[in-house]
Amino acid sequence: MKEQRQLERLIRSARSAQVLVRFGFLALLATASLAGCGSDAEPDKGTGGMGGVGPATEPLLPWAVGNTWTYRVTEAGAVTNKTTKVMDQTKVGGIGALKDTSAYLVVTMKGADQKDKTESYQAPDAANPDRIVRYRELSYGAMTGDLQLEEYWEPARQHIDGSKVTGDGVTWIDAYTEYKLPVGGQPSPGASTHDQWIVLSADEAVDVPKGHFAHAVHLQKTGGSTKEYWYVRGVGKVRETGGQTEELVDYHLNETVNKLK
Repeated sequence: MKEQRQLERLIRSARSAQVLVRFGFLALLATASLAGCGSDAEPDKGTGGMGGVGPATEPLLPWAVGNTWTYRVTEAGAVTNKTTKVMDQTKVGGIGALKDTSAYLVVTMKGADQKDKTESYQAPDAANPDRIVRYRELSYGAMTGDLQLEEYWEPARQHIDGSKVTGDGVTWIDAYTEYKLPVGGQPSPGASTHDQWIVLSADEAVDVPKGHFAHAVHLQKTGGSTKEYWYVRGVGKVRETGGQTEELVDYHLNETVNKLK
């Protein structure tokens, strides 16, 4: 009889242990599942750092062949999509003084038929990899797909300069000469141009179709027109306003290069 009671106690203890083990395993599995869902649903999660999803050392515009950004574009009540992709390294070409400079072909396509297209030649500055510059750009007609305008800049025009983002209110001037070569029209003799940039906020939350980004850099550029931009370190541009509104829908990034080969 005594031996039977001891056996029953052993059986109950074994069952309790099995329940605890099973419960612990399920709890661990649930925790892992929640962590995975959070990383997908919240694009602003990361290691932190001023102004971005990643460390402050990450570029505002990650640069590598194959990097692609898709935006929802709203203009005059019409909504369409625009995709920008970094293509292979090549020569700038054209007739400007920088025609033999190495850069990357960047193709932007907009609209349902993708005829609204620009091809630009851009690259990280050799002395400052966090500064991306534009050398030359070709614009094609949205209706015909034919080349309409060629532009180039000397020195290369700033696209974005993350190295200047050291705090709110920082300003700087980007000076260059702009040349326009309209197809079938008279080329411009070259216009001396100055764009003024200001950091409106070095750390600002922004919501776009892609999701919520808690740490964006908010910039304003004034020159021929006024535009505002929101960039996230390690991601790129997530929003733009001025003339039209662009909001990030999706993006794909390869390993960041941010330098010429």
